[in-house]
Amino acid sequence: MSPDPLLSTIRISMIFSCMFIAARSDFQTLSVRDIHWKIWAIPATIILVFEIASNNSGPANLMTISAMIAVFSICFYRIPDLRRFRDWKIEQITLSMIYLIGIAGILIGSIEFSDTNFVNLVLGEESNETILWWSSLGAILTMMLFLSAWKARIIPGGADVKALILVTLFFPSWAFIPEQMYFSGENTFRIPPSMALFLWAGTYFMLAAPIIFLRNVARGDVSTAPDFKMAWHATKKPVSGIIAGPSWILTEVAGTEDEPRVVNRILPSNPSSPVIFAENIERLESMGVEEAWVATKHPFLVYLFFALIPLMLFGDPLAYLLK
Repeated sequence: MSPDPLLSTIRISMIFSCMFIAARSDFQTLSVRDIHWKIWAIPATIILVFEIASNNSGPANLMTISAMIAVFSICFYRIPDLRRFRDWKIEQITLSMIYLIGIAGILIGSIEFSDTNFVNLVLGEESNETILWWSSLGAILTMMLFLSAWKARIIPGGADVKALILVTLFFPSWAFIPEQMYFSGENTFRIPPSMALFLWAGTYFMLAAPIIFLRNVARGDVSTAPDFKMAWHATKKPVSGIIAGPSWILTEVAGTEDEPRVVNRILPSNPSSPVIFAENIERLESMGVEEAWVATKHPFLVYLFFALIPLMLFGDPLAYLLK
């Protein structure tokens, strides 16, 4: 199945807009409201349904979209309890219908495409309907993997997981990303787009540390062993110029009242709050400290937003390693 140019343009524009708004909110307030993801899931679903329907991909593929929505809904709602179906309200009834349609799509598809030749599937030689259904099933498994990673605290940020699952809903497979926007090479196997996005974001995240370190070296802020320890993830700022915001003060006053001492910590010893922030500044000033190490909070969602660029241009980073 070839992606529709108009729908692809709309889809890509929307995911960039969605992720930009979310990343900006997470960077400034360290939170993204659930309503944000719910609203953007609506056009993502509409576009996906319209594109699959316009390609006459069959009822199984259309109904499987409902399974993806069902998995996405777990981020916000509890799975309806069948033991209390008499007490269900409109929310539980709606969710149950979504679950039933999704399960039906998976069952119908598993029967209809049970004789799939998986070698031909990987090579892209099966029918468009077959490839699309198995890709949708892979998207569902990808969503469930992200959810499991969130529940297991492997990915601690709820907004990060919701973003990755929403990206999966926008792009269930590479068939929904224009071919000319990435270099596919000769490899036929690629991990799902949202997983590739996660890898690109992780690469950005790992590159941030040496960039911050080199910046501190260039500014002359690395002159002692403690500075070397701190320069990878924080920057020096005048104490008088530190303002409350999405950051941690890592230079603290420790010890006893009789023998206070200034220490630099890799992680803050206390949770961030306006009261604790003001107390830290006051203690540093009382000790005559002029500069302190401050770590700016960089939510992973920000890296996910910037990772959209290499995702669209280069596709799966693992594809280059497997050449």
